[in-house]
Amino acid sequence: MSNPKGHISVLRNPDIAHALYLRGLMEKAGRGSVLMVQQCREAGLPAPFWRPDLKLGVTVTFPAPETTPQDTPQDTQQDTQQVLSLLTRLDGERSRDELVGLLGPKDRKNFSLVHLNPALEAEVVERTIPEKPSSRLQKYRPTQKGQQANGKHL
Repeated sequence: MSNPKGHISVLRNPDIAHALYLRGLMEKAGRGSVLMVQQCREAGLPAPFWRPDLKLGVTVTFPAPETTPQDTPQDTQQDTQQVLSLLTRLDGERSRDELVGLLGPKDRKNFSLVHLNPALEAEVVERTIPEKPSSRLQKYRPTQKGQQANGKHL
């Protein structure tokens, strides 16, 4: 079924559905597929599609959005500048909050997207507790590659 309009919703377990409804985790039976399509469209993503499955009942597929072209040289240069900005302030081990304070971005998410994630992906910065990336005790330090890159200014 590729279009959720006009479909019949069958509750496989009405008790679970009722508990979810009482907890405010479900509006009403039969609205899930309509809401999924609506949310995908609002996010600019392709609409999901449904396929009957004899063993599972139904399979919902969310197509991947079209990919964008590779970074332009200007994007790469900007990323390099952001990573260098982080590296020049990373002497020893520092927490995320310390780095945010030194670099001055307005929020932690922006800091991660602009500075920290590119540095981690470039393997010039590493976590002190790699097995627990979201630990409250997590700190970051330059790798040997990062120390060399900082000396050469990338």
